[in-house]
Amino acid sequence: MDLLLRVAPQVRLSSSASGLRASLDAGPAAYVGVRADVPSTGEHVSLTQLEQRVRAAHAAEDVVALGAAEETLGSLHLDNHPLRRRPEPPDSGPLPTQERTALQRKAFRAALPQVSLFKWADRTRARAAAETEARSFAQALDVANAVVKQHRVVAVEDQWLELSEHDPATVIAELDAHFAAAECGCTCVDAGWDDETSRGYVTVVGRYPGLDIVGERGPGVSSSGRRMLRRRTRSERNALYLSGLASFALATVRRAISVAVAADDVHVIVVRPTAEGDGLEPIYVGSLSREAVTLRPSLADPVPLLLGSAVCQMQFEGSTHDLVALDPDPHVTEVVRACAEAMADEQLDTLLREPGD
Repeated sequence: MDLLLRVAPQVRLSSSASGLRASLDAGPAAYVGVRADVPSTGEHVSLTQLEQRVRAAHAAEDVVALGAAEETLGSLHLDNHPLRRRPEPPDSGPLPTQERTALQRKAFRAALPQVSLFKWADRTRARAAAETEARSFAQALDVANAVVKQHRVVAVEDQWLELSEHDPATVIAELDAHFAAAECGCTCVDAGWDDETSRGYVTVVGRYPGLDIVGERGPGVSSSGRRMLRRRTRSERNALYLSGLASFALATVRRAISVAVAADDVHVIVVRPTAEGDGLEPIYVGSLSREAVTLRPSLADPVPLLLGSAVCQMQFEGSTHDLVALDPDPHVTEVVRACAEAMADEQLDTLLREPGD
């Protein structure tokens, strides 16, 4: 199957502390938000935090912490990502009684002129006028409150309609906001409809750590049953790295289809830092359908799915199956170039923010 990597003209790649981001040059100026995030019962850990935990555990030779971090890296795809649902309209009821009373009291005091307590007739007329002003103020507040809430209802309904109909600008904005909140190292660079298949698609770029995320030593047990760090073979490191990559790719697709409710296919490009650390290289380009992801057993090994969904055959070298960069492809190369430039821009921004420069 051929994969057409479309990067929409209105999308611009940038970078932030949490990873790559895609922004829109045109489209809706602001989004009210139709996200209905379900609180997680466990601790949310970003990919960057996991990477830091692995390195810290290696430095401290903490077997327990290393085992927990590596286990999490290999089970990212098991996280729950509830499907986005039509949002409930915000409450359009009147102002709370306590708040309404406080506002009326302020309006009353502001409308009541400074009249001597001994001028009873003037005081009575002033009080009547102040009460009238306070009632008018409260009625105006009610009208304004109703108009604002009705506007919010319409805005939320319109955005949900655009998301459910797979409007590209809305889908890209919603997905990228979700990725940024999750700090998962991903960004959405395109969305639309495939003319030949009439299926909705999104294109996502994910940044995964290099092979050094899997240390040369890992959790093990000594002959006496004591936990210890034992040396890994190159093949073991490569197998663990591939397993983590597959979990990351599947988790990315599951995140995408939970937000882009009308997307049938998710095209994924995974890049990683080069060995020299001065750029990015593509290691996986694939396409996964909603059916393939939702109908598979949740505890099934994600590696066969990763290998089977690759539209550009993944490259392995040597007897230890070292994962290397994909062969150059003009579409993929363009995306990677844009990502590398975004990363370079972030480094430049960091230098410019340093004091004294």
